[in-house]
Amino acid sequence: MFKPEWIRFNWDLKKLPTEEPKAGAGLEVRLGEEKESRAIVTVVERSYQAEQGWGVIRPQRLKELQEIILRGMDERDIKVLVLQDGRRAVGASVLCIAADAPRQLVSGVCVVEEYHNRGWGKLLLWRSLKFLAEQGLDKASVVTRSNVNAFRYLYPKYFSTRERLDEMPLLEKYL
Repeated sequence: MFKPEWIRFNWDLKKLPTEEPKAGAGLEVRLGEEKESRAIVTVVERSYQAEQGWGVIRPQRLKELQEIILRGMDERDIKVLVLQDGRRAVGASVLCIAADAPRQLVSGVCVVEEYHNRGWGKLLLWRSLKFLAEQGLDKASVVTRSNVNAFRYLYPKYFSTRERLDEMPLLEKYL
């Protein structure tokens, strides 16, 4: 029986390509605001609900992410990038800007299902990594399961390396 593993993807931000990936017109990636934290939680939840690979650990993972987002994006080291199509938020990336955190892409790249396969996840990943580099970080990482789509199709981009982990590293120190 296949048992998914925890995998950490690591990026050397100095190797990030300088050219932004092409995406549809009308898209905006911007810093999320405290007043829209509930909408951001909804986008993250919808993204995770569409990914079958999270399985039985999905509720625990979503509870952790909801607490992180609602606790305050303007406080401490947590920031959120929002992917917006016109007036609608369709993606989000919860980030920890602490260089010594065990992962900087806290939520991973989240795009609601009806917007998959348009290159928007790639754009949000690139923008997330660029934002972290602009905050002075040299390296960034994300932790995911080995059976989710992002493991296969998204996180290998931009010269990432990967390593197996025994468990999801916690972030309490940075919240």
